[in-house]
Amino acid sequence: MDKTQYFQNMIKNSYEKLLNREPDKPGFDNYLHLLQNHEINEFQLSELIKSSPEFLASHPEIIPNVIFPEKLENVPEPKIVATFRIKNEERWIGESLKAASEICQEIVVLDDGSTDNTLKICKKFPKVVDIHNQANLPHDDVRDKNILLKMALKLEPDFLLVMNGDEVIMPNMKQILKEDLCILYPQTDVFHVKYLEMRDKPNQFRINDTTTTNFHASILRMKNQPNDLFYEEMNFPGNLHCPSIPQNAIGQDNIVRSRFKILHYGAYDEKSRQKRYQFLTKLDPNNTDFFGYEHIIHPEKFCGPLQYALLPKGSYVESIK
Repeated sequence: MDKTQYFQNMIKNSYEKLLNREPDKPGFDNYLHLLQNHEINEFQLSELIKSSPEFLASHPEIIPNVIFPEKLENVPEPKIVATFRIKNEERWIGESLKAASEICQEIVVLDDGSTDNTLKICKKFPKVVDIHNQANLPHDDVRDKNILLKMALKLEPDFLLVMNGDEVIMPNMKQILKEDLCILYPQTDVFHVKYLEMRDKPNQFRINDTTTTNFHASILRMKNQPNDLFYEEMNFPGNLHCPSIPQNAIGQDNIVRSRFKILHYGAYDEKSRQKRYQFLTKLDPNNTDFFGYEHIIHPEKFCGPLQYALLPKGSYVESIK
């Protein structure tokens, strides 16, 4: 068997094993070229296929690996600034900021009148460089996100990462994110992030949620963005459901799914689910666009019996109970 045939079989076997199908011609030709020119090896071929939108959507439990470590060594660290809009998140915010501090150079926070220890916890993190406090204001997602955007832009970031206080970046994601941003997709402006809905156990997440894709645009490359970047008004009370990325951001017609994963604890236990449901139904009692928010407390009505997957040790926060 000559090398070309060997590489062709390698590609076909990898597609069958990982995607359960024959390779498409563009993918086949691209990987064959890379293998023939010794630009990738078999491990890297496998990891590149695992980075495809098709694989990422169907295998949320798989933990990615760095594909090109030698290239990463020669790439400077991008300046990533995270924004947090928070209120009474003392249960999660410590772990959230700890994980964000490992990846982001700076963090800005808007606290919407917390009455617990949220602010005290935030001030313990050196990378939290700016905190905007407000209280007794009506809920307004757009107002608050535009404030955070202005705070972040003053820091001149390469990338903006938009987070909430009940979200924790999966452990060991720093090099994965850097590789996605700087090596695999250096021309991409907007990145989708996979959110895993953690539920009831530290390593357990839900996999059969048909009410959302769980992929959300949350990372923005700032290089090509307009000077008048801003969040637009929403057609919901309190400007609910404002997207993470400003609506006039450039690159939303060519979004890439990153391998970067975030653990979401907003529906972790019954107390969390009831809290979220009561907040949304009070603010938006006549909602029909999001199932009247009933999917938060009775998801089985919309998705059938709940199904779960488990994360391997080292890829979740063991201290969360």
